[in-house]
Amino acid sequence: MPKEAKQKKPSKTHSELTDRRVAFVGEFSIWPGYHHANPSTVAKRHGAILTEAVDDTLDVLVLGDNRGEGRAETKKKAEKLVAGGAKLKIVDEATYREWVRIDLTGKRFVLVGGFDCSPDEATDRLLARMVENVGGVVVDDFLGDHQKGGGAVDVDYVVRGLRKGEKKMARLNLAEKLIKGGSELKILEEGQFLALVRKDAPLGAASSSSTAGAAPGEGAVGHDFSAFMGQLYGVAEQAKIGRALKMLKAESFKLFNKVDEVRLIGVVKSQTGSGEVYAPWLNATGQYGCCTQDLDECMGLQGAVCKHLLVLVVGLTRTGVMPAERGLGWLKLARKKGPKFEQDLCAETLLQYKGAEAGTVDWRPTETLPEDFLAL
Repeated sequence: MPKEAKQKKPSKTHSELTDRRVAFVGEFSIWPGYHHANPSTVAKRHGAILTEAVDDTLDVLVLGDNRGEGRAETKKKAEKLVAGGAKLKIVDEATYREWVRIDLTGKRFVLVGGFDCSPDEATDRLLARMVENVGGVVVDDFLGDHQKGGGAVDVDYVVRGLRKGEKKMARLNLAEKLIKGGSELKILEEGQFLALVRKDAPLGAASSSSTAGAAPGEGAVGHDFSAFMGQLYGVAEQAKIGRALKMLKAESFKLFNKVDEVRLIGVVKSQTGSGEVYAPWLNATGQYGCCTQDLDECMGLQGAVCKHLLVLVVGLTRTGVMPAERGLGWLKLARKKGPKFEQDLCAETLLQYKGAEAGTVDWRPTETLPEDFLAL
């Protein structure tokens, strides 16, 4: 097929792969669907020479995060070669995804409809900032320009949100009409868009060390909160992230929390007006849970982290209390696990919370403000 042949042309822009001998071991935990091919096939498109031999002729070994046949042994063998002076690069899957990600510099995006991942995008511009982070630009509209001039529309991607939105169907119908007419415009679903603009590069030195005590908006990712959020969409459910952001944008929160290198625990107030609170927790092995003040398991878990835990992680990252890389890493591990009910831990946390509320326990909360999440 012509389109597939066009996709397979090797790129000359990735010196890390072009004309290099590359081997893969282990399964990838995250792989963006927009490539329409597996990691090794994409490497071949970029001019790599695929091999299974791990010897002193190998240039790059790519390690998938998940287990695979011979992964541990192959990694040890490669590390021994490097120690012996071999010019071999051993890279993880996040580094590899960055190497082969599509260059979006100058690409133009139109956001159509409402978005589960960012319900208030029209005013908050979180998704627009994510596009700008990768060199693209969001165009407010292309329907009106086309109707006026009747000519070609200079847009590369139309992103279809899952929710209703103004002129959503008219814009999508126009996009489909243009594609049928030969335009290279692409229509992306919400999940595909998030994978396309997500950057796996480290969030920077500021995000890898604790900045406890920083003023709101000056924390680990205060300089680029959208970069943190972009990666968060890759490790947690989009709809739950959207609900957590909606909570944080609606009112101030006093997040009682304790976070160190092994565990995060805290208390998050419900927005139902009932005064009910939840006790979410997460640790360095990816185990997590959340319970109500009656010590029942949170109904919002349903096999994955709930919005209360996401409120805690996002709120503490935004204020600089929790290092961004730590929260992302722990949530990434949590994707592979189901929730765990730790009644004693929750009971202890809630007991301390009641003591803090009564003034008998010295436990000071971290306060979030809606403007910290509105002015992105």
